[in-house]
Amino acid sequence: NEEGGLGIFFYKNATEGGDWILQERIDNSDWVASLLPDNPPLSTFRFITQSYASIHPENKSPKIEEISALSCVFRAGRKGAATDHSSILFDVDVNTGLIGGGTTNEHWYKLGLRPMLPGGGGGGDSGGCKWRSFHGEYHTHPDCDNIKVTGQTVPNIQSMIQLVCDSHLKLCSDVPLVGWDVVLSKDPKLPVCLLEVNLSCNFFRGTFDKKTYLDFLDASITNLQAMRLTTDSDKKVFKTNNIGTM
Repeated sequence: NEEGGLGIFFYKNATEGGDWILQERIDNSDWVASLLPDNPPLSTFRFITQSYASIHPENKSPKIEEISALSCVFRAGRKGAATDHSSILFDVDVNTGLIGGGTTNEHWYKLGLRPMLPGGGGGGDSGGCKWRSFHGEYHTHPDCDNIKVTGQTVPNIQSMIQLVCDSHLKLCSDVPLVGWDVVLSKDPKLPVCLLEVNLSCNFFRGTFDKKTYLDFLDASITNLQAMRLTTDSDKKVFKTNNIGTM
């Protein structure tokens, strides 16, 4: 598996040797499917959460109040795509669930110089890859223009936020920022499903309260600096683990 699931493959059978991990198929909920074209991939919601508990990892009893959701993006998958890495990124208000305008990040995944050149196949105005993307470029899904996505309200947004915040608290409260891919599933037994955790994460073009985020970074860096000064004064030396030799 590569970054963010980009190395995923889909097989029709698993009869010929090898080691296999077989997982039950997860399908988009009817509501999610109503906003997508025919033959879409599983389309997830990317949440970013932050943990003030990470600033003081020596505290062995972190509280849920120290975890908060910064942003949410609906990754509306493109027609025929294998995963929602090919998608329109619709901003979602974490307080209300209201879906805002959409944009893309396809240019992030273009390799080499060719996609930047005219006729490079990137889909930009000159025939090459777009260098930038902007919020509000899309209000409907480009593969089904008759369905307006902007202005819809995500159901169960609070249960999704509770899921990612609880997971951050219980699994990795000492990690400052975590990305979570959440599915609204068709399975009535599991309507909200945590698909993936990303410890090296980005906002996927989602908007967020910059003051909240910058205050958190300021507190984290200030604490790290204080720890460094204390360590230097005590002449402590920390041993690093080389994963390749463990």
